[in-house]
Amino acid sequence: MASKVLGAPPKSGKYSWIADFRYYAKHFHVLNAIILLGAIPTYFTSILYVPLRWETFLLTGVFYLAGGMGITAGYHRLWSHRSYKASKPLRYFLAIMGAGQWQWSILWWARHHRSHHRYTDTDKDPYNPTRGFFFSHVGWLVGYNPKSWGKVDLSDLLADEVVVWQHKWGMLVGTLTAIVLPVLIAHFGWNDAQGALVHTVLGRLMWIWHLGFFVNSIAHLPAFGSQPYSNKHSARNVLLFAWVLAGEASHNFHHTFPADYRNGLHWYEGDLSRWFIRTCERLGLAWDLHITSPAEIERAKQRQLNIAEGIAHGPEIDDLPKMEWQDYVDQTSAGRCLVAVHGIVHDVTDFMADHPGGPELVQGYIGKDATKAFYDEDTHVHSPYAETLMGNMRVAVTRRQEGLEERKKEE
Repeated sequence: MASKVLGAPPKSGKYSWIADFRYYAKHFHVLNAIILLGAIPTYFTSILYVPLRWETFLLTGVFYLAGGMGITAGYHRLWSHRSYKASKPLRYFLAIMGAGQWQWSILWWARHHRSHHRYTDTDKDPYNPTRGFFFSHVGWLVGYNPKSWGKVDLSDLLADEVVVWQHKWGMLVGTLTAIVLPVLIAHFGWNDAQGALVHTVLGRLMWIWHLGFFVNSIAHLPAFGSQPYSNKHSARNVLLFAWVLAGEASHNFHHTFPADYRNGLHWYEGDLSRWFIRTCERLGLAWDLHITSPAEIERAKQRQLNIAEGIAHGPEIDDLPKMEWQDYVDQTSAGRCLVAVHGIVHDVTDFMADHPGGPELVQGYIGKDATKAFYDEDTHVHSPYAETLMGNMRVAVTRRQEGLEERKKEE
């Protein structure tokens, strides 16, 4: 499908191997390198001598799922994107389990993740995919340079007592949750402290780190996945990793609709985090779950289909010239066939004769605000294709109209 190759991040020429070598030499983080790169050979060597008992396997699975929810439903969707609201008991549970994944504090995690969304595919993106697979996977931590990350607002998190508590005690809580608790359970439960240390601690952390990092690396590579919702960023849906990442692999959906508490729409996308959050809602532990309207999702999909089929979508709204409302009215009085919808001025001169409802219907809105008529669900719902046609008629943006910012977000 053509959408699979759209939106590929450009490889910047300034990131040659020499430039990368200098970068890592300057920003090399010894501890991160030892932990992230050293865990792999250490684990695969250890499993040759420490067998995996079925009890320890189940324990590892429980901690993997609970810890995964701490990151995906907690660090990511609750705190980084505020896609739903949670009670204090649920927030503490997610904060504790998230700390047990050794991905540092909520505040630190949300800091780089919000930068990633705001500055995607640029030098201010902490895991900038234009710098290649290694950098977006672990290179941004091995060559640790938080001063390069784009600025974001964290005031909402600093006002959350659970976030502040976890930031202060995160290392202690994380050590107890990630190491001490599983080892004690295995030791007193079935006398397998060594197995828990290798499989539930070292192995689980290694897998959850690197599988999670695949969202930053593989899910932004042109060679993998698809872009059914947007090609304005490099993010892709990679179903291969859907179930093991609790739904986080539907990355194109997430980057297109980041405030949505879901990551995808279909069961086969493996969004365990979505089901966890819904369950919490039914238990009264979560509420105000943000859901993107089906119409907006359908518009995004239709835009992608139009792009794949070579149908132009028109100029970007941010690139349009500004026009005062009175100027808009004056120009139509002077004979120009202009119609304003959601503050966007469209030149309908060549389209009036082809309008399915007849030119008279369009004529009645020249020089007026046609927003209600275009989006009035009681009379006629315009198709995504109609919106695409309208996009090609954009000529200006009025300053007066309310709802312009909402329209920009949709575009």
